[in-house]
Formats: sequence, structure tokens, C-alpha cells
Amino acid sequence: MWEFWRRHKKKVYVTFGVLGSGYLLYKRYDGHRRRLSDLDRELADERRNRNSQIPDQGTFLKIQTIADSTTLPHVMRYLSSRIEEELDLTHLMQRLMRKERPAKFSNCCGEAGLWDRLKILSMDMCIWLLYIVIYSC
Repeated sequence: MWEFWRRHKKKVYVTFGVLGSGYLLYKRYDGHRRRLSDLDRELADERRNRNSQIPDQGTFLKIQTIADSTTLPHVMRYLSSRIEEELDLTHLMQRLMRKERPAKFSNCCGEAGLWDRLKILSMDMCIWLLYIVIYSC
């Protein structure tokens, strides 16, 4: 027996090394394969869930279309009236158009301030209207 061990010791170690490394490689491959199959299963479940949500998306689009056609005109009218209230330029224009004082006593700094305020408000109104037009389309 000891004679057999002495003669074949290297061969036994190499055989056990090859078998052990083969076993470890198989375990690693099997784990990798299981992870891939789990990911494929999760992907299939996600696709199934997404396909089941498509009718809900169609319902949502129908509701969205109805809401756009019924509420959007009312909202636009309300928004337009709010902008007109907030950016009302008539009082500034009236103050500039009034000529209550003679020209030599007019306050040029006051008029310049009114003109500046008028320019700022008119620019604000232009920007708001452009913003509304862009987002309503």
C-alpha cells in the first residue's frame, strides 16, 4: 500500500486538484446561470406588468383628452384675467397721459420712474404671454 502511495502520490494530488477546481468552476458557473435566469424571470414579469398597464394608459389618455378639451379653455380664460389684473398698465398710462401740471413744473424724475415701471410691466406681460402660448400648445 505504501509503495502504491509513493509511486502515485503526485498523480493523486493532480487528480484531486483538477477535480476540485472543476467542481469550483461548475459551482461558479451554476451560480452565474441561476442569477441570469432570475434576471430573465424578473424581466419577463416586468414586461408582463407593463403590458397589463397599457389599457390603463389608454384610459388615462382618454381622460387627459377630455380634461384638455373641457377644462383647458376655462383655465386659459382665468389665467388671462389674472395676468390682466396683475400686470395692469392702465393706471400708469393714465398717470402719464394726464397733464395736470404745467410743463415747467413737471417732475421729470417722476415721469422717468413711471416710464421705467411701464417698460418693466409691459416686458413682464410679453414674457408671460409668450410663456403661456408655448406651454398651451
